[in-house]
Amino acid sequence: FHFHRLWSRRTSIRAVGSSKFAPGHRWGTFPSASIAWHMNKEDFFANMNFISEAKLRLSYGLTGNNRIADFGYLSQITLGVLPGYSYNNGATSTGSQLTSMGNPELKWETTAQTNIGYDLGLFNNRVTLTADLYKKTTRDLLLLANLPFTMGIGSAYKNVGKVQNEGLELALTTVNVSTKDFNWKTSFNIGFNRNKVLELTENQQEILSPV
Repeated sequence: FHFHRLWSRRTSIRAVGSSKFAPGHRWGTFPSASIAWHMNKEDFFANMNFISEAKLRLSYGLTGNNRIADFGYLSQITLGVLPGYSYNNGATSTGSQLTSMGNPELKWETTAQTNIGYDLGLFNNRVTLTADLYKKTTRDLLLLANLPFTMGIGSAYKNVGKVQNEGLELALTTVNVSTKDFNWKTSFNIGFNRNKVLELTENQQEILSPV
C-alpha cells in the first residue's frame, strides 16, 4: 500500500488579528484540512487505460470576516450645530449627540464549509468532469440588530444570526481538436445553490433595507 502515491493531504491554521474589535476579541483562529484519494492509481484501475484521472476530494475549513467600520466597537458622539440649547434665553450653544452605539463584545464572524468533490479525466484528459458538493454555514454574523427605541439609537452591530448555503457545481470540458495550428475546446458548467436564513437577532423575523 503506497500511501503517498494514492493519497494527498493538506492542513493549515491561520491566526488573524483586527483592530476593528476590542482588545480580547481581536484575534481569530481558522483551521482547515483537505484530503484527496487518487483512485486511478489503485490496482483495480490498472486495466482502464482510458481513465487519465479519478480523484475524490474532501475538505473542511473555517474562515473569518470582520466587515464592520473601523473602531465599530466604540460608541460615537457627534459635535455640531444641531442639536443646540440655550440658557436664560441667551444665544444657542452647540451640543453633542450620540450617533452610534458601540459594542465591545464584537468578535469575528465565522464560516464553516465542507466540500466533497470528484475529478474525472478521460482519454488523456481530453474529456474532464468536475463535481463539487458543498455546505457552508456562517455563524455570529456581524449584523445591525434592532435596539429598543428608548435607547435613542435604532440599531447597533452585534454577533447575531446564522445563514446556510449549500449546493452542487458541475463542470465539463472537452478538447475537440488539438493540433499544431488549431485548438478547439468546449466547456459547460452549471450550479445549484440554496440559501437559508437560520437565525436573526432576538425575536427578529426579517431585516429590511432600502434599495
